[in-house]
Formats: sequence, C-alpha cells, structure tokens
Amino acid sequence: MVKQNHYQPSIVLVSQTKKMATIAGVLTLTATAYLSQVGTLMAAAPNEHKLDPAIRLAMQSYETTAQIKDFQSTFIKREKVGRKMQATQTMQIKFREKPLCVYLNFQKPHTGREVIYFHGRNGNQILAHETGIKGLVGTVSLQPNSPQAMDESRYPITTIGIRKMLYQILKQWKEERQVDAGVSVKYFPDAKLGNLQCKVLQTSYPQQKQGLRFHMTRLYIDKATNLPVRVEQYDWPTKRNSTPELVEEYTYTNIRTNVGLSDADFNPKNPAYNF
Repeated sequence: MVKQNHYQPSIVLVSQTKKMATIAGVLTLTATAYLSQVGTLMAAAPNEHKLDPAIRLAMQSYETTAQIKDFQSTFIKREKVGRKMQATQTMQIKFREKPLCVYLNFQKPHTGREVIYFHGRNGNQILAHETGIKGLVGTVSLQPNSPQAMDESRYPITTIGIRKMLYQILKQWKEERQVDAGVSVKYFPDAKLGNLQCKVLQTSYPQQKQGLRFHMTRLYIDKATNLPVRVEQYDWPTKRNSTPELVEEYTYTNIRTNVGLSDADFNPKNPAYNF
C-alpha cells in the first residue's frame, strides 16, 4: 500500500537576505524562511562530475514521487513571461498521473477561474472559464500550447506536477554535466520553507555559456516526506542588474497524496465546480 502524506507548510519566499515580499497577496518577511549553513554532500568520487552527488540526492526524491498516483495541494507559481514578471498565482490543484488529469481553481489573481485538462478527453484540450464579465463567454476550449493558454505561463499545463517538476531539474543537471562551466554545488541540509524542514540543493555558474539556461537553480526537498516542494530558477546577472533575477518559482504546499481522485474530479459537470 502506498503511503499517504499530508503536511501544511506556510507560504513564504525563501531568502538569505532580510527584505519584504508579497506572496499570494499576503505581506510576509522573507527572513522567516532561510537557507541555513552550507552542509556537505557526499563527495564526488574520482572521475565523477561535481553535479553527480546532487543528482543522486534528487534521484532519491524522484523515486519517492513514483509512489504517487494522485495528489491535491496549493500550487503557487511565479514566472517571467517575455520581459514581464507575472503576478504571483495561487491556486488549488488536483492532479492524477494516469491518465494525466489536472484541475485548477484559482485563488489569486483571477479568483474563481477554473481549468480542467483530461488527457484522452475533450479533444485533449483545456476547458476553462473566467468569472465576472469575462465569464459571460462561458467555458472555452484551448489547445494546451496555444497563445491564449500560454499567455501567463512559460510552460503548458501538461508539464505541471511535482514529479515532472523534479524530472525537469534532473534533465537539466544531466545536460549541464556535458558543459565545462565551473559549476558550484551547495547543499543546505537544514533549510526552512515556512515551518517546513527542507534540504536544498543549489547549483550556479560564474558565467553564461552555450548549453546553460539558468545562472542558478534551487531545489527544495521536504525532509519528512522526501518530496520536492519548490524549484527556483534565476537568470544571469547583467550590467544593468548585478543581482540574479528570479524567472521561475514553483511551490507546492498542503500536499495530500494518494487521495483516490476519480474521473469526477476532472469533469466540468461536477456539481462542486462552476463550469
């Protein structure tokens, strides 16, 4: 039997400096969450790449995600799309692995917006509706990678989920192993995300090179469940801005796994929904 996990970390931005941040409409002190003193990862063996110990630790978390058939959580997304940093989006998510199914209920902004994706149904299109005046058009069908569906997102809805989030990090690090760029790998074994005890892996590069998408990457893993709960990606510093700019941040909180989600949870006719 697969274990069901339930935990409720508070929603705050992890930072090593004391400054204010608005997360999901709530003003919080980022200093309440922190990356503690750098710890020591198992040293890379002779002829190993510096990234290999980090990849091994991330793989252990990835193996844990293989036990998850479905989950419910709060999903918080911050992304830079084009040249614009989008408003922080907070939503409730229901997710099922097979077949791939996603239900999103937006809290802030776009309060009341609902989105459903059910692979193999609805022509593999997204079903979505707004509220207020925009809601007068009713439910619309969109291709997941259409400009309208991607207006506020860097990636399509088909890439959502904690397992896929971690898969992309593993894929990135394995590709970066092929680039001789002087990677720095840091491990924070006693970090916190709100009240949640985490271990954090951080990789960074001194300068931009072909084959490197991000200047710095952080992966947060819940110490109690071994599940990935946040990813942060930072762009390269520029002459105008010497501080690395956050371009992607995905956080999963209040995670409940293997709750037994059914087709009804991804049906727009569900009486609990407002399609």
